[in-house]
Amino acid sequence: MHKLLERAPVIYAAFLLLFTIPFLVSLYFGDQLIMSHGVVWFILNILIEATLTAFCAAKRKISTTAANIVSQFLPLLSLLYIGMTGAVIREVNASLLILHAMICFVCCFVVSFLYKNGPVFRVACAVFNSILLFLLLAASFFAMTFGQIRQDSIVNRVMSPNRSYTAVVIDSDQGALGGNTLVDIEHNASEINVWFGRFIKITKVYTGEWGEFDTMSMEWKNDSTLLINGKSYEVD
Repeated sequence: MHKLLERAPVIYAAFLLLFTIPFLVSLYFGDQLIMSHGVVWFILNILIEATLTAFCAAKRKISTTAANIVSQFLPLLSLLYIGMTGAVIREVNASLLILHAMICFVCCFVVSFLYKNGPVFRVACAVFNSILLFLLLAASFFAMTFGQIRQDSIVNRVMSPNRSYTAVVIDSDQGALGGNTLVDIEHNASEINVWFGRFIKITKVYTGEWGEFDTMSMEWKNDSTLLINGKSYEVD
């Protein structure tokens, strides 16, 4: 137990990597995590991150050299984790994602500030992490003040005859930039249910004009062919 206490930042880093790596793999294979309990996910993450931060702060005086070094890279790891959550997670309120990003990064920044290292290394890391903090806070402030650059809303779902695929019509509002009507295909056979959502492979088959979903026609021609405005799209 004492050995674990000495390596508190390493445990924190392991937690971040534990989620970052699977999200990265999911992104590579085209899978995304569709949340059904976004608030639960948010609360659970905040509790874990706050606990790990308090744990690191309380045990910083008995840390090892390796733990001290790892602590300086926690903000960067948190940024990777934040990026992966934003890229993979769907159907979570954008404000929750932004708030989680801010809290996660600030927690890691605090830990990196509390742990002692050589003066040159510590100053270099402090400057680098401070720049990252400033950029993240600026981006978060912009997003929360002026709204999301892109806000997606599901307007229709149509399952294929054999139930292997689901065509999802999305209204993508991009603010002053306009937007698009998107059609994604969910590969139902790849679905993996987890406690607060489901991993599923998603491919995009159609991009149209913003608001087109009001007038577009969409139906399944057969088990693997989707008709959109009379044009066939193979999804297999």
